[in-house]
Amino acid sequence: MTPVRGPLARLDRSRDELAKAWLVRLIERASLDEIRELPTERIARELPELIGDLVREAAEGDGDPYSLPKDQAERAASLATMRGGGREVQAADVARDVAALQSVLVRALREEIGETDPARFAEAVEQLVEASAGIQAAAMEAHVQTRSRELESQANTDPLTGLGNLRALQRNLSTLLDVHKRYRHPFGLLLMDIDGLKRINDSHGHQAGDRVLMQVAMSLRRSIRTVDTAARIGGDEFCVLLPEQDLKSAAKLAARLATAVEEEVATPDDPPVTISIGVAAAPEHGDEAEALVDTADRAMYRAKAAGEGIALGDPPGTQGVTAEEATT
Repeated sequence: MTPVRGPLARLDRSRDELAKAWLVRLIERASLDEIRELPTERIARELPELIGDLVREAAEGDGDPYSLPKDQAERAASLATMRGGGREVQAADVARDVAALQSVLVRALREEIGETDPARFAEAVEQLVEASAGIQAAAMEAHVQTRSRELESQANTDPLTGLGNLRALQRNLSTLLDVHKRYRHPFGLLLMDIDGLKRINDSHGHQAGDRVLMQVAMSLRRSIRTVDTAARIGGDEFCVLLPEQDLKSAAKLAARLATAVEEEVATPDDPPVTISIGVAAAPEHGDEAEALVDTADRAMYRAKAAGEGIALGDPPGTQGVTAEEATT
């Protein structure tokens, strides 16, 4: 790497001190919570290298500042997350952080040559500003990508339980159906409802009901495979998608889930919480989303009405397979 020469050389040599000066600027406009959670070790490790990137880019001045090498772009992107407090980082925060870094560099440059050679100072500042624009562009792009991922996750996540929501379930079910139709891979669908959640809400309040919902969600997470998908699709309704499982295998997992919930979920002074589960599968119950969900839904209400816990979807394709057989 070519050494930095000329008026920008001192900035390159003083990158640690400049990083500290930038951190001071950041602290000056941060809340107490943000100051407590600032990743100071990470800033001390990454920011001097970023300053070196910026100064070298300014000194060379013969490349495209908006097309940084991968390692430099990654360090620039880290500016988008160099703050704490647990609050949502805004694009304006990223822009101000880059502007503060630029201000620190320009001030150091002024102290070095500002009064002795105004022309060289102006030229160096122009180079710094151009290089800073490239750094800011990389940081803003990283910020936009991060926020897009966060919003996508929020759009597909049930906020109470952390499971997928109806939107996520519909997308995953569509994918499983596409795979099934093309490659004939089977899969199961479990539709389940918490028995007596209204009674729990009425007796102990909605906070108790919410705790039950969260406990059921945790029980489902612990009981399913990593390839399975669990989602909360309504007030007290959940659904689990089971890739590569036929009807009998899906019914066995349904029995395991019902047992896990009964053993793990409880409310004060009440019997153990139970769930009713309807089991459907492709190809046994067809290869269309609406038909599969409807089959599982009707089976779930049969299970609830009969107090049996688990019911398999209606024929065709279910002869010889019963819920009792599934538990053996």
